[in-house]
Amino acid sequence: MGRDRAQNGSLFFLASRNSEIGNHDGHSHSSSRLDAFNVRNLLGVPIQGWPRYLGAFQNHCDRRRLEALDVVPAGLRHIVFENRGSEIHEAMLVKLPDGMSPNDYVAVVKTGSLFPKGAQDYSGPGLTSPGETVEVWTKVDPGNYLIICWNNGHAKSTPVHPFTVQYTILDDEPPKEDVVMKLVDYRFELQGNLRKGRQVVRVETPGPSMHEVDFFRLRDGKSVADVNAWRKANGRGEPPIDALGGALDSHDITRVVWLRREFSPGRYVLHCEMPVTTDSQTSNQQITHADVGMVREIKIDE
Repeated sequence: MGRDRAQNGSLFFLASRNSEIGNHDGHSHSSSRLDAFNVRNLLGVPIQGWPRYLGAFQNHCDRRRLEALDVVPAGLRHIVFENRGSEIHEAMLVKLPDGMSPNDYVAVVKTGSLFPKGAQDYSGPGLTSPGETVEVWTKVDPGNYLIICWNNGHAKSTPVHPFTVQYTILDDEPPKEDVVMKLVDYRFELQGNLRKGRQVVRVETPGPSMHEVDFFRLRDGKSVADVNAWRKANGRGEPPIDALGGALDSHDITRVVWLRREFSPGRYVLHCEMPVTTDSQTSNQQITHADVGMVREIKIDE
């Protein structure tokens, strides 16, 4: 996660420079609501009989705003995050406490806080490069939420999008995992090996601290040291990696997140950028989990 230092009811998150999505009538619409026909064509899954609000989330980060559906059901949600923008983005789900509005949350963030008091992180798709797509399954409970991107100052410059999780519970069944990843203080433990092709990773957090994982594919000639330096600069400048998504942190570390995407052969870095201190007074992350060793290079063979 880039917190700044200084098939049934699938959800579709879209990071794009263009806010217009083609409708089934052949015209373009800038509305944040996509109808069931569009979602069925975007995701390739039948959703007849499901409420229209299951349609989609759109996420237009490059236009300096986030657009999404206003209402979704509680339960385990299947989220598809596609970055069609020009910058690296992520999509953190945050549950707001009673009495806190989205504007209140953002106002606290603008004071420098990374964890506004009472707000709960509910995971979401991690850092994702333009042109990349990642799927995650994560549970949401009834309440008021917002979607926020923490990368490269976006939390302060991109308006968040609020949404409500209703009391209706509808679970999207996650796929069978190929690999189990355990996020432990301060290391990544893998049960099984990541392979070329489509892989499902079940992400668990024994902790005892909150953790996250971003999947980075190293570019030719780049190293873990280059990744660490780039992240210390808040992700500014030319990235030494392609960001392939990940599983963002959750305040409830018992929650399990599933991640699915295509992996090509190459060298990869698993990276956790959580600050060592995560109370509501945290105003910087000069020391992160990556700084204390939660970085791991792996190789995926042909």
